Parts: sequence; C-alpha cells; structure tokens
Amino acid sequence: MGMEIEVKVAGMNWSKISGSMAKFEPKGTIRMADGQLTFPDEEPAADWKELRIALPAGMITIRKTPTGAALVTWGNVSQELIEQRDLFAKMLEE
Repeated sequence: MGMEIEVKVAGMNWSKISGSMAKFEPKGTIRMADGQLTFPDEEPAADWKELRIALPAGMITIRKTPTGAALVTWGNVSQELIEQRDLFAKMLEE
C-alpha cells in the first residue's frame, strides 16, 4: 500500500516536473510513463496520466489529478525519501 500526498498545481506539465527533478543531486530521472519504460532523458507524451521518477533516495509515482497531482511512495519508505517527496511537492507548487 502506498502513501500519497496531493499537490495542487494548475497546469501540471513536464517542464515543471523536469525542472524540479533537476534541482536534486544527483538529479531525478524519469523511469516510466503510463506503464511503459522510458529513457532517463525521455520526455513523456503531453497527455500522460502517470509517471514514475527516481529521486536520489528512491522512486515516486506522479499521478495526474483534476487539481494537480498525487505523489505516491510505495513499500518500506525511508525517511529520506519521504523528505525528498515532500520537497519535490513544494517545488511543484512554486
């Protein structure tokens, strides 16, 4: 079962996500788009519904919602990944 937080963002788009991922060291990378594997530098289709991205501490899922996105962490989540997920959420809301 995953832990989910809601991010309220008007116009959630790849540019905002990739810009936020680039602020991590090492930078975050995309791993999957709508259930399909991606290359780390690949841009998802404009109509994506769900992305999986790798942050330095682990993987999170970004699911589009009517008001922005849900950020989901799965499994035994480390405190470090929770902190990075929350920081990522703040970056998306800026």
